[in-house]
Amino acid sequence: MLEVKNLSACRGKKQVLRNINLELLSGTLTVIIGKNGSGKSSLCECINATVSYSGKILFSGEDAALLPPRKRARYISYLPQTLRCPHITVEELVSLGRTPYVGVSGRLTEEDRKKCLQASKELGLEAVYNKFVDEISGGERQKAYLAMMLAQDSDVLMLDEPTSHMDIGVERAFADTLRILAKKGKAVLAVMHNINLAADIADRIIVMSGGKIVFGGKREECLRCEIIEKEFGVRRFDAAGKSFFAAGK
Repeated sequence: MLEVKNLSACRGKKQVLRNINLELLSGTLTVIIGKNGSGKSSLCECINATVSYSGKILFSGEDAALLPPRKRARYISYLPQTLRCPHITVEELVSLGRTPYVGVSGRLTEEDRKKCLQASKELGLEAVYNKFVDEISGGERQKAYLAMMLAQDSDVLMLDEPTSHMDIGVERAFADTLRILAKKGKAVLAVMHNINLAADIADRIIVMSGGKIVFGGKREECLRCEIIEKEFGVRRFDAAGKSFFAAGK
């Protein structure tokens, strides 16, 4: 689905990524964790072609660097860490996801509109579909942007800290939505700050440190090798069949 091979990148004179190799699979939720400055967002920006890099990024075997923007957008959709709050309706925002498919007129077809409405219904946005994006709650706004990604109908969904400003209940519900989308066949890549949430919902976990991947594999393997304790300086507790991490010796 998506392969990253020997990827390195710099910001100015500082190297922020070193020899990154990873593979994203359909039907899998992969979560990236790591301390601030570990390279998580830089990796997302390279995959999204907004930061220059050396190495290869392949979508279904095709070199991402050689793909026209419209074709690339059919492979991957990206939700950055900071979202704009425009004075447009949720319907209008979601419809932007159909941009890679519209003709030269820029007009949506009836099929495009159906896909937008279906994506919004899938995320429970019917009640706010005609409301303005800058007048709905933060959690609803995140879902509206996710609906835009669904309307884009790409194979890979990539989200950079999508739950960072959410209340705990909304955060959990949004994370569960990502799991559902993965189970429906999408390859979902999410950067998360909450290591407990990542350890609970991820199929695969990538741990980054100093611009490198220090672990990449199944969640169970990640928990077994104690890399989270080492990288974050936390203790692990197990209860009710789940693992939790907390500060302390």
